[in-house]
Amino acid sequence: MAVADVMATRRVEAFSPRWALALGIVLTAVLALMMAPAFPGGGGLARGEGDTISPREVGAAVVASILAGAAVATHLALLRPRGLAGPWRPLLLAALVAAGAAMAKASLSLTLPDSDGLFLRYMVPMAAIPMLVTALLDTAAALMTVTILAALAAVAALQVDAVRVQGGTALGMEVAMVYLAGGMAGVLALQRADRLGRYIWAGLLVWAASLLALLAIWMLEEGRRGGDIPWMVATTFLGGALSTVATVGAMVVIGYVFGMLTPFQLMELAQSDHPLLRRLQERAPGTYHHSLVVSDLAERAAKAVGADPLLVRAGCLFHDVGKLVNPSYYVENQVAGENPHDSLPPEESARLIVQHVIAGLELARRYRLPPRVRAFIAEHHGTRLVTYFYRKAVAQGLEPEPDRFRYPGPKPRSKETAIAMLADSVEAVVRAAHDHSPEHMDELVDSVIRERVAEGQLDDCDLTLRDVKLIAEAFKATLRGVHHPRIQYPEPTEAELRLQRGPLGPQEP
Repeated sequence: MAVADVMATRRVEAFSPRWALALGIVLTAVLALMMAPAFPGGGGLARGEGDTISPREVGAAVVASILAGAAVATHLALLRPRGLAGPWRPLLLAALVAAGAAMAKASLSLTLPDSDGLFLRYMVPMAAIPMLVTALLDTAAALMTVTILAALAAVAALQVDAVRVQGGTALGMEVAMVYLAGGMAGVLALQRADRLGRYIWAGLLVWAASLLALLAIWMLEEGRRGGDIPWMVATTFLGGALSTVATVGAMVVIGYVFGMLTPFQLMELAQSDHPLLRRLQERAPGTYHHSLVVSDLAERAAKAVGADPLLVRAGCLFHDVGKLVNPSYYVENQVAGENPHDSLPPEESARLIVQHVIAGLELARRYRLPPRVRAFIAEHHGTRLVTYFYRKAVAQGLEPEPDRFRYPGPKPRSKETAIAMLADSVEAVVRAAHDHSPEHMDELVDSVIRERVAEGQLDDCDLTLRDVKLIAEAFKATLRGVHHPRIQYPEPTEAELRLQRGPLGPQEP
């Protein structure tokens, strides 16, 4: 079975309704054990020594756990988010939800009741859980996680005996609103975060949203005191700051332990001082420059259609690293007048050109590039023909077999690799053209994209027709900037020539 088939099968199994239901049941059981009131004399988190169990409390914990497990199972079975493809990612989501519930239960049992008005319950970095889900998995799943944890936190708050006796329904609503507002702010701030500053900004937004939600509830309370405000400001600020620290730290650890691609890894890969990119600069400078332009084209297009621009940039920088093997066989690295393909039969030339994909994958494995970055190397040509040499063989009167002139593929299977394929083709065609007028470049972009669509190269990815149109517009705007017209400078004046000094300029007579 081909690699593409294996990946497709694995994805279907991971998201089958039966698999999602099993995961939901397991998560429900775990949450029910966490959320259930402590047994008498057990010294549990939510109740004091010697307290008795109320069947209503047990029922509330079980119902809340069932709702949480059902939400996760339904999300996986119906929506099938791309960021949760694979067997380990849904398990990680369930583990993070369970960890968030445990954190809420433990912190609220330790900080409630709050008779002194210290609001210490909001120092806990609850927003870190949905922020982690956003950074590592999927934004929609993160929004679901926020809602689940806010509801579970409200139930945990009401399980505290002293709070329940004092009529703590308002407190449960307050806890839910603050955690919901802070978590939502963190999730929305971290969409496509491509630099560390975004995580700091996310922490500030978590603080602001949590504080505003807390103030809204506080202003409705009859026994509010002016001295509460400094504590609310301080504790929500610490909660936002700790959420950022916990998110960054946990993301690095989880990414390393589970081999997951994190934004920080992508930022590091996109640096020009990466050893493999340095080799490309030195041995194949033309290819390196081509990769830079392709990455600029693709990154702008990715932003236009909601794809991951950081992943696209990193993937495009490495998509042609296989040209390090025999760089002179590729036109962008050839010295004028020297083309080794002139003395080779077309089929051999095609084989050498196709080889850069295979060699690139080998280099990527040697330098331990993540699988999602390696996909750009394998998929940026899809299963296309090496058109130039195939047509050359036909022009020579041969009857070439198309499969001997075809890239191994697979076709692009994600928005990001599909954008890379289109950007790679557009850049090569426009660079080869003599006419760089905006009208001609626009026509070239449209013709290349139409050709890829007609070839079926975009059949396995989830680009829509609207996405394709937006990608084309982004390419055109970027290319106009790259190939903008320049003014021709007049010859230097006599006065300038007289002022020039040194060995590189003419001397005064």
